[in-house]
Amino acid sequence: MRLRLASCLVAAFTCIASGPIGVRDARAQQGAAVAQAAGPIPRTADGKPDLSGVWTPRGPGNDVELKILAQLESLYTPAAVKAMGDMGEVDDPLLRCVPYGVPRSNASSPWPFQIVQHPGVVVVLTEYYHAFRIIPYSDGLRHAEAIIPTYFGDSVGRWDGDTLVVDVVALNDKTWLADGRDHPTPASKGRWPHSDALHVVERWRASDANTIEYDATVDDPKMLSGPWTTPKITARRSPELKIGEGICSDTTTYSLAVSGRPKP
Repeated sequence: MRLRLASCLVAAFTCIASGPIGVRDARAQQGAAVAQAAGPIPRTADGKPDLSGVWTPRGPGNDVELKILAQLESLYTPAAVKAMGDMGEVDDPLLRCVPYGVPRSNASSPWPFQIVQHPGVVVVLTEYYHAFRIIPYSDGLRHAEAIIPTYFGDSVGRWDGDTLVVDVVALNDKTWLADGRDHPTPASKGRWPHSDALHVVERWRASDANTIEYDATVDDPKMLSGPWTTPKITARRSPELKIGEGICSDTTTYSLAVSGRPKP
């Protein structure tokens, strides 16, 4: 999961990542860049941990992550497996420039993300595919009565100590829970879909000024026999001031548009 780059470098698609000169090298050496002793957790005006900054995520390692992914695979119901048919790795929505979704955007993406926070709201900006989430937080905050399903769903948060607990609903069924290239067992086909009944509870915990821990628990009564919890991701503060621009471009459609030919 974590150690694999996004599977978008395939025919008909182009991935473009732009940023300041030396950005990628800086990320590779990030551990040294933030090696100084972490200070106390910064706080916003409302006294909550201030998660603002650019963060680089790292997972616990492939062996641990694949073991946890095998648990997810075992939770798919027989009916869900039958409905998947011959679906496999090549059907990963990421290959069609579909956003990562939740919780994959943080639990399985190796790309940096940026948080902009003000009292009452957290905005999460993802470098790839250059998307964003808005997470309002307040004790007792509830989802709206009628919500149109989207790739990132509807998020509401509350603080439990220094942990931001985010409840996510109204997710469409167009994203996957993990990378299609992940095969935790020899029999795995690399398919990780979910239904529109997906419910996600995320936990973002500030452990010090330079570290955020992230995990999420998902429930999907239409496809899974029980809840599944992602690997725990550790995100380190980056010395950069902003994320770059990672774009997934459907070059086939773009070429047809340039030529004046109608889209298929």
